[in-house]
Amino acid sequence: MPRSAPPVPPPPSRPALWAALLLGVAGLVVALLLVRLHGEAHAGMTSFCAVSETVNCDKVALSPYSVVLRLPVAVWGAIGYALMLTLTAWALFGPRPHPRWPVGLLWLTALFAVIAAVVLAYVSKVLIGAWCLLCLATWVISAALLAAAWVASRPLGPLASLAADLRAVGEMPRRAAATAVVGFAAIGALAAVFPAYWNKPPPAPPPAAATTPVAPPTWQGPARVTSFSDYECPYCARSHGEVKAVLARRPDVTLVKRHFPLDQSCNPLVKRPMHQDACGYARAAICAEGQGQLEAMDDALFQNQREKAGVEELARRLGLDLARFRACLKAPETEARLKDDIITALQLGVKATPSFVVHGKVYSGDFPWVMLPPPPPVPATVPAAPMTPATAPAGSPPAKQP
Repeated sequence: MPRSAPPVPPPPSRPALWAALLLGVAGLVVALLLVRLHGEAHAGMTSFCAVSETVNCDKVALSPYSVVLRLPVAVWGAIGYALMLTLTAWALFGPRPHPRWPVGLLWLTALFAVIAAVVLAYVSKVLIGAWCLLCLATWVISAALLAAAWVASRPLGPLASLAADLRAVGEMPRRAAATAVVGFAAIGALAAVFPAYWNKPPPAPPPAAATTPVAPPTWQGPARVTSFSDYECPYCARSHGEVKAVLARRPDVTLVKRHFPLDQSCNPLVKRPMHQDACGYARAAICAEGQGQLEAMDDALFQNQREKAGVEELARRLGLDLARFRACLKAPETEARLKDDIITALQLGVKATPSFVVHGKVYSGDFPWVMLPPPPPVPATVPAAPMTPATAPAGSPPAKQP
């Protein structure tokens, strides 16, 4: 009696595949929004999901972990969702080498996406200390895609479906190899041409002829620039390093440091939680200034955005008198100085950080080099002009700057 042929497995669940198709579209849309947000964050813009210090897409986008292999993580996400979308559309509409193709490959791709989501969640929680709402949305979408692919793989199951797909790939080696080569080449080309805006180099002072504005400054002599910044602002930290490097070549420019923490506990402009430790960090800088260590504390606080060490620990590392430092943090004079900085900023029209004031005009974002007079001829070995702190009696917070 002839042996009967093995039963043909039923086709994959079309409702599950349609759900996967819709989820793939949603994931691709959110990933492209994250690509745009990544670029805007590095351009100094604030997104709608910069809700607080711990729920802040901008902080995540500005972290060094937001770029992998010369591409933003969001771009890799868009590539992954585009691949899952293609596999799902193929299962629904395309010619298939076997009835259940390519449900197993779809499940494998979704599994990789979920593993990536777990890794990114760990990075966000432990290394960055902030959550991105749009990133959370993609993680949920990836988990839902994995579930849809698992449902579509029944009754064989995901592993049996994957084995069938891999056998089908093995039966067309040339086509599979050509597809892989084209895919990797496309990704490599994208990585080669994608603008690395996150590697913005420190700006060099432009030549005098190029920096002369259309209406050149009428004032002469050393330039005085007042900065307003926030020690928890990622863009301020980057700007701090850039400005400090360039000021080494402009000893004629005096930079006056003032504070504008985006923290609702001391800044009336802020109506929702943002940088919840920024006011405390500003007080720490004021108290370090009282002991002649403003520049050192300024550097330490900006470098502390990832470590988040306490202000007393930073003061200890800088060798400050801790008893004086603790008393200064609670002193009414310190609070008055911080309040004066914030009121002055609001009167000038400061609304974002970093902001720079040159002759009463506010410039937000990049340092306004174009508004400075041409640099005077100076020897190449002239040391950098130090930051000008406000003067204060010994043992007390410094007085306000005019």
